[in-house]
Amino acid sequence: MKMSCKYRPWLNAIAACFLLVASTQAQEEAFDVDDSIIPQRPPSHIFDPAKWLSPDEEDSIQLQLAKQYKEHEIDIYIVTRAKQPVQGAKTYARALGEAWSRAPVWCVIFYVPGDPSGFHVQAGGLGLDPARVNRAVSEASRRARREMTEKDRVMAAWGECAEVLRFMHNARDLSNEAVAEKRNELRGEWISKEKWKRIIMVSGIGLLVLLVAAAYFFFSSTRKKRCPAVYHFPDTAWRKRYQAPYSGGSGVVASCRRKKRSP
Repeated sequence: MKMSCKYRPWLNAIAACFLLVASTQAQEEAFDVDDSIIPQRPPSHIFDPAKWLSPDEEDSIQLQLAKQYKEHEIDIYIVTRAKQPVQGAKTYARALGEAWSRAPVWCVIFYVPGDPSGFHVQAGGLGLDPARVNRAVSEASRRARREMTEKDRVMAAWGECAEVLRFMHNARDLSNEAVAEKRNELRGEWISKEKWKRIIMVSGIGLLVLLVAAAYFFFSSTRKKRCPAVYHFPDTAWRKRYQAPYSGGSGVVASCRRKKRSP
């Protein structure tokens, strides 16, 4: 009895520590489950629940990532976790990028500190070819993995990916401008053709009217020529003739010649 009373405080302390560890582990597991779904977008471009970055490092990186977002419309996030998500690093990173992005182009660098697989990068954007983006990001990640330390590799990863995505984004804008310019050029040509069509149509209608008028005058004049002539008889000349008071008739004089008969 004395032994049990003597060690009872120690047993209570051990039990309390065990309950505290179990509660903490349960909270972490619950956090991981919720976090593996889709956490809310962080106020900055860094989401570091693993506490991998120091406050100074986080502030310095945030300034550069905010500049990329403001000047180049590329939304880049650096995300860390204490362990790998249930759905896999690539699927998780892509889900975060698609849910968090506020710009035409986005990129997520996901890293579990101490994981042998290293960091994972997923990117995308409106109007960008996914296969082309994946190739560009994969090549950028390969260059970043040449750095000595894992932290340097992660930092190099977002810098390399930002460069290639900025190039692709600008190329897309230039392509859109070229398409718009070509569309405007084609529209101008179409308008010019329509104007010429209208001019030709109006000219054709005017020419047709002239031809109809000319034909009408031609047939009218021909018809007048074919009509019989109108004869006007001269006025009657009144004069005395053959003891008569007057004689009628016109001033037409007929001359008749008789043939001489042979004897």
